[in-house]
Amino acid sequence: MLSYMDNTDLEIKAGQLPESFYKKNLESGPGCLIIIDPSDYRIVFANRLFTETLGYTPEDIYAPGFSFLDIIGGLQKEWLDNHLHNVLSSVPARYKYCVYKLRSKEGGNAPFYVYSSPVIYEDDTAMPYYHLMMLPDLSLWPIPFISFDTREMFLEQFSNEGFGTFEWIIGADKVFWSDGIYKIYEVDDKEAHINYELVKNFTHPDTKDASTAAIMHAIQTGGNVNVESKIVTARNNIRIINTVGKVLKDENDKPLKVVGSVRDITHQRLVEDDLKKMVTDLNQSNHELEDFAYVASHDLQEPLRKIATFGERLAAKYQDMLTGEGAMYLERILAASENMRVLINNLLEFSRITRGTQPFSAVNLNFIVHQVKGDLELVIEESGAIINNKDLPVIDASITLMKQLFMNIVTNAIKFRNPSVPPVITITSAELSHNEKLKCYLPPAIVYYRITIADNGIGFESEYAERIFQIFQRLHGKTDYPGSGIGLAICKKIAEYHKGTIYAESTPGQGSRFNILLPQRQPEQNEMI
Repeated sequence: MLSYMDNTDLEIKAGQLPESFYKKNLESGPGCLIIIDPSDYRIVFANRLFTETLGYTPEDIYAPGFSFLDIIGGLQKEWLDNHLHNVLSSVPARYKYCVYKLRSKEGGNAPFYVYSSPVIYEDDTAMPYYHLMMLPDLSLWPIPFISFDTREMFLEQFSNEGFGTFEWIIGADKVFWSDGIYKIYEVDDKEAHINYELVKNFTHPDTKDASTAAIMHAIQTGGNVNVESKIVTARNNIRIINTVGKVLKDENDKPLKVVGSVRDITHQRLVEDDLKKMVTDLNQSNHELEDFAYVASHDLQEPLRKIATFGERLAAKYQDMLTGEGAMYLERILAASENMRVLINNLLEFSRITRGTQPFSAVNLNFIVHQVKGDLELVIEESGAIINNKDLPVIDASITLMKQLFMNIVTNAIKFRNPSVPPVITITSAELSHNEKLKCYLPPAIVYYRITIADNGIGFESEYAERIFQIFQRLHGKTDYPGSGIGLAICKKIAEYHKGTIYAESTPGQGSRFNILLPQRQPEQNEMI
């Protein structure tokens, strides 16, 4: 037999193989070889064995728009992303396989053991490509989920705390667990015979019937398993798990095995339960505070009215007799009662927004601003204020609340004006982009507008941008700028009532900008997710 070393025509020296040799080696195998671009999963190279095994032509493989996802399907994309991520960061992961179902050109699916590695430059830096070698699984079991020799499968090789895979051979009643499931169930003996009855015995009595029924239903119908249940581990600890599985059938359509995964969601559920309790307690506390504010404010109206009435009568009847300190005390009583009246009315308004149900209709915000200008005509004239608005949208809203929202902000702009120049207030609008809605946690399917009310007033420090929307929060003393400290808190409640939000931007001495984000139409509850 003539060996390559005897063939003097080759004259190949170690480490000096021609480039064509490497190309032909990739082309001929062993195994199905491809190189993919992970940015779009496009196949940039495929050897002949790959195309012949799956029935594709080079024209199919390199056609525009065709990618490796067309062969593995969308459901396995997450597995592939995990696989590529791990082999990039871990050299040992490159020697372990993952099992994928590959789709042939004729539409059939077959399992392949897939090894992957990043393509490396000569200077040991990774190229933006991955080299995949695929070997068909020729075992007797169709689409194995866990290799019987190694009990490893695609996610099996990656350390994932609280996660494991399983395979239940129905006829033989043999269950194979990954290391992850042994840890979840806290079973130390990995040589013990595990069957379905043993697994069922770990299930907590509270969820045993529902869990068993879900699995049996999937076997009978050939459907999928997705069930949440409680288990009592081998160490007598209670855990909550989520089991996801699929029933595989033989050529006679008879259920052959159930394959799937188990995830320990105990911590997740405990956190969710704690959050639900906190939200429930918080809502209860808020309702109680709102009820208290409403009742207290309502009940204070009558005694306050009497104080104001008798104070005014006292001032009118004994005006000539009250001088000096007496007149000063009466003046302070009347001023305090007026401040109290404003505070109580604002508290009632605040409570009504959180308690009541306001009707929604199509509201032209230009008309709302026109009404506000009319109501503030005297204040505008005295301050010399200029209010500009143009092309504001029509939205689903409460006319009453929208008027109050604009009234409060415009009044603030006039109140906190720069004494050296007349106040100029500009009201504009713009539709939010998709990214802006995502940034503000607003539903992307709904049209939202940003209504901006900008002024040239005294402004405030940016660190107070959130504080000013809290109830009773003031940045200035009552002597300089009278008020209750509730106006902007009411604005925040109105924006939230309309499924929107409000925020402020400001620089001292350079004015303020109040941005109100409101939907064009009121979204349904399922659209808010």
